[in-house]
Order: sequence, then structure tokens, then C-alpha cells
Amino acid sequence: MAAQRRKRESLIRKVYRTSIVEGAFAQVYGNFAMIGSSFITKLMVLMGASPLQYSMLSAIGQVSAIWQPLGVAFSHKIGQRKWPCVWITAIGRMLTLFLGLALLFPNQREGIWFLLGLLFFSAGFQATGANIWIAWVSDLIPLRIRGRFFSKRNQILLAIGLVFSYILSFHVDLFETGGGEIKSFYRGLLNAEQFFVPQNQALFLAFVFVFASIIGLVGLSFLALQPERKRQQHSHQSLQDVFLEPIRDKNFRLLLIFGAWWMLAIGVGSPFWGPFMLKKLEMGLFEVQLYNTLHMGTSLLAFGFWGKFIDRFGNKTAMKICVVLGAFNPMLWLWISAANYNILWFEALSSGFMWAGTGIITTNFVLSIAPKRREQAYSGIYAAATGVFMMSSSLASGIFYPSAMNIGIRVLEPEQVVFGVGAIMRLGALIPLAFVREYRSVPLRKALAFTMARVIGWRFRGEKRS
Repeated sequence: MAAQRRKRESLIRKVYRTSIVEGAFAQVYGNFAMIGSSFITKLMVLMGASPLQYSMLSAIGQVSAIWQPLGVAFSHKIGQRKWPCVWITAIGRMLTLFLGLALLFPNQREGIWFLLGLLFFSAGFQATGANIWIAWVSDLIPLRIRGRFFSKRNQILLAIGLVFSYILSFHVDLFETGGGEIKSFYRGLLNAEQFFVPQNQALFLAFVFVFASIIGLVGLSFLALQPERKRQQHSHQSLQDVFLEPIRDKNFRLLLIFGAWWMLAIGVGSPFWGPFMLKKLEMGLFEVQLYNTLHMGTSLLAFGFWGKFIDRFGNKTAMKICVVLGAFNPMLWLWISAANYNILWFEALSSGFMWAGTGIITTNFVLSIAPKRREQAYSGIYAAATGVFMMSSSLASGIFYPSAMNIGIRVLEPEQVVFGVGAIMRLGALIPLAFVREYRSVPLRKALAFTMARVIGWRFRGEKRS
């Protein structure tokens, strides 16, 4: 028994180390060349994208989740998951090498549609690979420590991605006119004043995407080093039965209803956060990166808390807190303008804390209620179904793009109207969440009481030592 335990612990340590190294490359790649990247948003701003096209960009990020069941299909009869995961993900990352070709179209709107099409297939292949990866890792990491595993991994990866994003966003902003003495000094130090002109900014972004894609492909060579536990086969079960099993599970259906509502609410306004900062608030990419720094910095600090909280009290209890914060954060955007967006820095702290918890829960919740060895199918069906709902509301945000609204004390921009609607819808997600059953979940009031008692206890001991 002792020898088996040491072998299992050694395997977990190897998985952890390998996933950190590979994840670092994937994080840098994702920050630059995947949907949600401020660099892609910046390129679309430069190319004059419309609200509908921003909605399409956001929707593609979610509709790609419908590819996840393909991961189940590819690996259904295969004893190993490693190589299907590596090669399918590689195809998705190779496609982003060509994002810069959108600039060659004589009609910029056609170039944007090319960009969106490329991102659709890239995100789809990577979603398929991600589904296989989730099942691969869940076979290796015990449920009792999975929250802490994902939280620690996310902490390190966010820090690495943040450093690279800061460096490149600073260089992207060098192409803007003005920029202050520091940027002028740096341009002169490089003797590149003629290069850092607005006309070259989009071309520079194209090279950023090439750089990111190469980084992402290199990272997959490290993913191939991650160990794999040989999978138990279920040859008696047809692929149809594999997909139908989660649907027959009542508790999973309840989780699916919550996930659909939550993602529908998250999708409302999701295409416009970045464009609103760059266009309406007139922020530079470096300032957007500062917002992301506060957001990610808070997430880095919060991951440890959320990992322990989830492992102790359950995903459902943690999600209740995240839902309330998720409704509060968009409301703060209703009071921001180009003349005064200082409140945005506080919102970055609050949303960073909330999304740190939500990110872990999104991965871990469905795994915690899925039967052992069935996590991949449950995860794939959940991601595909909820992704369709977020895609729908993301598209609707652009199709039914509202006019500005006068509420008496101020005039809300169209984006702010959408943010407010999304906030109300997010709060409503508490209703379906209440019906989901998680066997190891602790009631919220007990979890908060215990957490507050620990905080007060630490403070009391600190005062005694001083």
C-alpha cells in the first residue's frame, strides 16, 4: 500500500510539473491569438469591425464548444488519449498562423469575415482537444485535490501570460501618436521612429499572431511528455449510449439548466467589453492591459482561496457567491465614462476575484457530479449545450444592438444598456442553481460562518503576537 501511494503521488507530481510547463506556452498563445485576446480585438477595431462582427467574434468562442463531443467520439474506442489530444490541438493552433492574411483583402469587411472564419475552425479544433485533455487529467488527479490542482496551475499560468501580454501591449501602443515621454524615449532608443507609425500597427499585430502560434505549437511538445493512465474500455457501450447517459441523469439535467441560464446571461454584452474600453472610453491597449493586470492579479491571489474553498465546501456553494458578484460587476460599468473611468480599477479587482472562482468551478463542477470514468462525455455535453446558449445571447447583443438610453441622471451608451440587462439576468441564475444537488456541498451560510471565523481567528492571533 505504501509503495502504491508513493507511486501515485509521484505520478501526480509529474502531471503537475508537465501541465505547468505546457500550460505556460498555451497561456501565452491564448493571450495573443485566441478569441478573447485584446490583440485580436485591437486588430478588428483597426479594421473597422461592426457591432455584429464583435458579436460574431464572441459567439464563435462559445459555439466552438459544440465541437467538444467530437473529442468523445474520437477517443471512444481508443485506449490512449494523448496523441489525439496533441494532434487535434495542433491543427487548431496552426490555423492562427494565418490570421494576418485578413489584412490582404482589399475590402476590410471581407478581411474581418475571413478572420472570423479562421478563428471558428481554430477554436473548434482546440475545443475538441480540450475535451480530451479534461478526461485525460481527470483520470490522473483525484477529486479531493482537483480544486487545488486547477487553482495552483491557473495562478502560475496567469502570471506568465500577464508578463508577456504587458510587454507586447506596450509595443503595440508605440504605434499610436503621442504616448508620453517614456514611449518617445524608447522609440528613440531603438532608433525606430519611422517604424512605429500608425500605418504599421496592424502589420505588427499580424506578426504577433505568428509568434503566438509558434509558441503554442512548441508547447504541445511538452504536452506529449505528460504521463497517461491506460484507460478502462467500455466496448459494450455504443457511442449513442455514451452521449445519452448524461441526458438520462436527472442531476446533470438540473446542472445543465443552470449552466444554460448562466451562460445565456454571461453572453449578454460579452462582445463589447473590449471595444467599449478602446472606443468609447478611449483607452489605449496599454491601459486595457493595466485593467487586465488588476483583474489577473486579483485572480492570482484568489485562486488559492477558491481552490481550498471549493475542496472544503463544494462547487455549488462557491458558485452562489460568484453569481452574486457576477451580477454586481456589470452594474459598475453603468457609471463609467471617457472623462472618468477610475471606478473601472475597482471593478477589475472585484471581477478578477469572481472569475477566478468561476473558472475553477466551470471545469470542476460537472466533473464532481459525473460518475467515475464518464467525465469526458459529461464535460463534452455540458460545454456544447451551454456554449450554444452563450453564443445565442452574444449574437443577440449585436443583432438587437440598442440605442443610447436617458435614465434621468445620466445617458447610458448602447453597450451600457446591454451590460445592465446582463447583470439582471446573471442574478437570476441563482434560481436553477438551487435545484442542483452536489453531495459534498456545504450550505452557504455555514461556509461563510466558518470562513469568517477563520479570518477573525487569524486576525486575533496576529494581534496577540504583536
